[in-house]
Amino acid sequence: MSARKTVICPVVAETPADRAHFFGFHDVTPWNPAGDALVILQTDPGHRDLPAGEVAQVCVWQPGHAPDPVGVTTAWNYQMGARAQWLPDSTLVYNVVDNGELSAVRVDPAQGITTPLAFAVGAIDSAGWESVSPHYGRLARHWPAYGVPGTQAPSEDVPVPKDDGLWKLDLETNRVELFLSVAQVAAFEPRSVPADIPQFLTHPLYSPSGKRIAFLHRFLTADHATYTRLVVVDRDGSNMRVLAEEKVSHFCFRDDDTILVWARQMAGAIAAARRNGWLASPLLRPALKLARKLKGGMRQTLIREHYFMIPVENPDARKPVGRDSLPVDGHPMFRPGDPRWFVTDTYPDETGHQALMLFDLEHSARVDIGSFLSDLSVGDGDIKCDLHPRWNPQGTQISIDTTRAGVRQCVIVDPAPVLDVGVDGTADRTGA
Repeated sequence: MSARKTVICPVVAETPADRAHFFGFHDVTPWNPAGDALVILQTDPGHRDLPAGEVAQVCVWQPGHAPDPVGVTTAWNYQMGARAQWLPDSTLVYNVVDNGELSAVRVDPAQGITTPLAFAVGAIDSAGWESVSPHYGRLARHWPAYGVPGTQAPSEDVPVPKDDGLWKLDLETNRVELFLSVAQVAAFEPRSVPADIPQFLTHPLYSPSGKRIAFLHRFLTADHATYTRLVVVDRDGSNMRVLAEEKVSHFCFRDDDTILVWARQMAGAIAAARRNGWLASPLLRPALKLARKLKGGMRQTLIREHYFMIPVENPDARKPVGRDSLPVDGHPMFRPGDPRWFVTDTYPDETGHQALMLFDLEHSARVDIGSFLSDLSVGDGDIKCDLHPRWNPQGTQISIDTTRAGVRQCVIVDPAPVLDVGVDGTADRTGA
């Protein structure tokens, strides 16, 4: 049985509460390579809905100092931010909208030099050579919380387009090409899907060395649920594999050959029923509503939702992680250079609190390191504020987004009280 304990770790820095500050998703770090500054977005504190053209300031924040604006962007949303990321040479890239078209810029904060890029960025390989990105205009059309409003993608009303999907941008030559189309991925181990349902590709992520790229193939079903396939390909797009499907949520690479993902294992007949919209039947709606309200261990037992560790080469050898202590979905990220620990979180509970936790794979132990009160007035829609925990490159600090002060803040937590002694009393500073 998994162990569980609580060791509250200190908050060592937070952005001023006079403006809204946030970063976005959990798959990249806001810290620069040196670990002494973070990139964040800054907006007016009263922002709720996100209309097209809403301006956010892109800021460099050195904890202890006021955020320093280095640019502006309208290519952002509350969940993904502006996909701002540091490259190994300490230049900064983030998405923008230029004359109604999605693109990005590369900024050298030290020199004050801004260079335009030919396409938006999504995931960037560890060497800083290339990016793989969905077209955020297609996401705006079919999954608005993760798109950029006011932008238009190729064939965005075509359910399974051949001319849109994931795009690759060479950050050195500025060359753009279609990496994988929606049609290519849909044709791989095809599933029966109603022909009029729009499909899209999203959430690309490079493995640590850049050897592989994982992404989600997704569409919304007639019962208003999300059907997802977790797909992995080699860097050149070959050797496509489906690692999990039906309910697939947040994921991260542990190493080049292993992925941690929150997913559900359902029988083939049930998965097919969801794909084809049969679960939208009025006769089944009461049962579905009841299933969606299940909590914790009961949900895991009845519908087999867990974190799973999945070997890329042998997906059938998946193993559940934290079966007893991680009963709900979260946003995981492995500690840099340390496959023993990952950080994750929870959505707000009945009291509005979001848990921040470390999980020790060596001892199968969960350690809660913080609890943050969510501003429940934000609701659970497109503008909700998830903690989205992210490590610094040195593996010694964790940043989160939180509305605990009634406005979005970036907060830094120091996990040393756990990492210095470990779950079993053994010090672990691998990532330091």
